[in-house]
Amino acid sequence: MSTIARHIIHSHPKQLCRALLSNSSLSKKCKCNFIRNYNMAQASSFSSNATDDSTTLTRPPINVAFVGLGNMGLQMALNVAIPKNKDGLPPMHLSVHDLNESNVSNFFRHAEEERLDELMGASGSLTAAADLSSVGESSPDFVITSLPTCEASEAVVSGIVDSLPNENDDTNKKCIFIDTSTISPSISKKLHQLVTSVSPNHDYVDAPVSGGVKGATDATLTFMLGCESSSDTFSNVEPLLHRMGKGVIPCGGAGSGSAVKLCNNAALAAQMIGICEAMNLGDALGVDPTVLANTMNVSTAKCWSSEVNNPHPVAAKAIGSGASANGYEGGFGTALMLKDLNLAVDAGEEEGLALPVAGLSRDLYRMADLHGHRHKDFGVMLEFLKGVK
Repeated sequence: MSTIARHIIHSHPKQLCRALLSNSSLSKKCKCNFIRNYNMAQASSFSSNATDDSTTLTRPPINVAFVGLGNMGLQMALNVAIPKNKDGLPPMHLSVHDLNESNVSNFFRHAEEERLDELMGASGSLTAAADLSSVGESSPDFVITSLPTCEASEAVVSGIVDSLPNENDDTNKKCIFIDTSTISPSISKKLHQLVTSVSPNHDYVDAPVSGGVKGATDATLTFMLGCESSSDTFSNVEPLLHRMGKGVIPCGGAGSGSAVKLCNNAALAAQMIGICEAMNLGDALGVDPTVLANTMNVSTAKCWSSEVNNPHPVAAKAIGSGASANGYEGGFGTALMLKDLNLAVDAGEEEGLALPVAGLSRDLYRMADLHGHRHKDFGVMLEFLKGVK
């Protein structure tokens, strides 16, 4: 295989696979040749990354369990299974689970469309776990969770950890939980203590994400990790996380990843509300929304909510991005922002800290939620403030 072909496969593996394997005009022979070349390229990358050329290829597969296959988790689970150039990981046995059986079926439908089992190579495998106990009994090296609430994270981690080897087990089996859910820092610390109390070989790291469904699909998420960069846990989880994202930021000890995520989203909510008010004021004063947005984006009001996800449909279409250009469909839902603001305000109260702006933001998003906007992108605040239903 040529150097150019290998480079193309390594640079954008998922996008290339989707494009080629879904192309009905390509012959079956052509697609098979592509799959064979892809796996050759991955084998080559594993070999060149190892100190000994045979080390990575002869290492036993890692067992990874992924629990929570919603909009985010589905895409993350698909990405974590696809080998990337020189990430040094051995083949993978991936097991998935979700309480909603239709989510599991949806995952395997996507996996079949993307020929995921072929991309994983002959030594990899895809299975569905029947329940949480079976996840633990499968002796996973990693358990990745993507769940909607604190309660869900507690139930899932507790349900799995009871089936893991404990400190009296002589196998020295290690399991690391990677919780990508947005939950409270106090719950993250509680789950870390729970997992490590079962055995010092196990660990739990809070790893909430930023980037939304698009970031999950494109594998460009940013992970905020509740661990130190010098820890063994960080070095163990980093290669897996880079399959799902482009940024992996160690934030400190247990719970620090969740804390950073809540701080970020508290600021984001206030930022979005400010942009919504400004864009509404511009409309009232007869200013072209595109002119106003362009001016903001080269001035002191420039921010993510003005430049990337502008809440004004006219401005978003002109910019070329933003859920408002699509009727506020997709993006980061109002209900999810409300959940994060509740967690942020609660965390402030636990620490005796006044958060008046976050509290007002929460109240506004609660009202928007009650007025039927819960499934719309949180930029729909612009229409809510104008009284549009």
